[in-house]
Amino acid sequence: MMSDEGIPFRYVFYIKEKACNSWKDLAGFLGFDPPAIINIKGRNPDDSSRLGDVLGEWQARKGDKATIGKLMEALSEANLEGVVDGLKKKFPDLKKEPMPQPGPLEKAMREFKAAGLPRKPGGSTGAGAHAETATFAKRRRSSAGAAAEPGGSGAGAAASAKRRRKSGSGSKPVVLMINDEYGTRKGGISTIHRGMACLLVTKGAKVYSTVLAATQEDKDDATKDGVELIFPTTFKGDKRTPGLDWLTWDHRSRYPNLPSDIGFILGHVNITSSAARLIKERFPDAKVVQVTHVIPEDVSHYKSDAKVLTIGEECDSILEDLKHADVIFSVGPLMYDYYKMQTRQVKPHFAFLPEPSDIFKNTQVNYVDTEIKTVLTVGRVLGVERVKGYDLAGKSMGKVIDHLPNTKWRARGITAEDFPESKAIIQANEKKGKFTPLKYGTQEDLSKDMQKANVVLMPSRAEPFGLVGLEAIAAGVPVLVSHKSGLAWFLRSQDPEFDRLIVEIEDDDEEAVKTLAKRIIQVLKDGRREFQAARRLKEKLLASKYWEPSHAKFLEAFGL
Repeated sequence: MMSDEGIPFRYVFYIKEKACNSWKDLAGFLGFDPPAIINIKGRNPDDSSRLGDVLGEWQARKGDKATIGKLMEALSEANLEGVVDGLKKKFPDLKKEPMPQPGPLEKAMREFKAAGLPRKPGGSTGAGAHAETATFAKRRRSSAGAAAEPGGSGAGAAASAKRRRKSGSGSKPVVLMINDEYGTRKGGISTIHRGMACLLVTKGAKVYSTVLAATQEDKDDATKDGVELIFPTTFKGDKRTPGLDWLTWDHRSRYPNLPSDIGFILGHVNITSSAARLIKERFPDAKVVQVTHVIPEDVSHYKSDAKVLTIGEECDSILEDLKHADVIFSVGPLMYDYYKMQTRQVKPHFAFLPEPSDIFKNTQVNYVDTEIKTVLTVGRVLGVERVKGYDLAGKSMGKVIDHLPNTKWRARGITAEDFPESKAIIQANEKKGKFTPLKYGTQEDLSKDMQKANVVLMPSRAEPFGLVGLEAIAAGVPVLVSHKSGLAWFLRSQDPEFDRLIVEIEDDDEEAVKTLAKRIIQVLKDGRREFQAARRLKEKLLASKYWEPSHAKFLEAFGL
């Protein structure tokens, strides 16, 4: 009936379908305290996903004790006997499932229920809530003790890492990297994910990477990199599109056959950090490495009102993931400084500086004096137009085209699905609509774009790092970088000459547009000198080998 991989997915799917409106009551009878229930509500958009969150986390906490019989008892306690009857009718084999005897907590809940006392939100009564809180406190103390054992930091961590390395394949550490894709088409997190995987492989690690799906090109890249991809299990008749829930809450059924000798699990905040934390429950001896990529307090203000209202919950969820990490790496100095403040250094924490891909290092850019000029922006438009400054770019390009009518604007990162909305966003700001949309592409595609560009723009209102700008510098192309980006923080720490790339993006949009348009026109009109300066900065950047100290720290965390 039950396997070591958890409750069969078909039961979970049925319960999610039938009991989602009563998810809080069921959560209470499964042992979740009110703060945990509030947290689950805040990080999920609907009751079905909230119930999925509850069931996934309950299985992760309880392990082999999370049986279908125990779950059916909790359903009955939550006045969901109809769901239990439906389960038994739909799945006749469940009639043979032994129902466990109620423990002290369940008996107390039954007594309160029989007495007709009102329950607090989430299904907990006064005494029940105290009992649950005590249970959670005990669990937290146990977790804290495990985190404080030798090997948590410093020399102990290195020794512990070496022990785990020896327990893997031969003398190699075995690393499970959690992500939804493997490739560089969408830049950012996935590009850094692949870079980290390659770094580990070149130093002798055995690396696996989860994916939800992969193109043939992605598969070829993984093979070339020496990384083994792990795909989700699919079920006949289930036509749902793969999503991050498969990695986070459904990993036991979707990824049932993970390698048994995993020594390290790596997640990305806030995409797969919760998945890494929960998958860790299947590998008690593995260490969790979390990589931070986002600062919700910066970026969410430029998205929807709904995102602004959930900033607190998102921050709490991230900190919960980081609390369970063994070591944290933050991409760039801005992110490192932010999470140093947030975590108060309760965990070993280091900055990670990405190394530009050889594709950009080897890109040869030549200046050609022509009347036609090309301005390049890179990144998704729809939903992040204010964060990425696409509205500022559009209004600025209107002024640029008025001054230099033969200027072309190319926007890389627009899908066919979101083209109408993206076009409307851009045309609402750049009235002439003179832009060329380009779909997502590989680093090779982006390198070709840069070879044809006169300047690359990164006018973000908030940008925790800014990998595209770094790649453009490495390619030797003139680039304008927002002073509000983590990349600007990094460049200012390198050499005063990099200041020429940084543009002030004022909070006053009108002033920001004037400044950006003026800088673009200046670069386009003085092209030869700008390309000469870009070549010098490329040489200075690559000669510094700025990435080496942070990469050494990263490898040390894995015992390499």
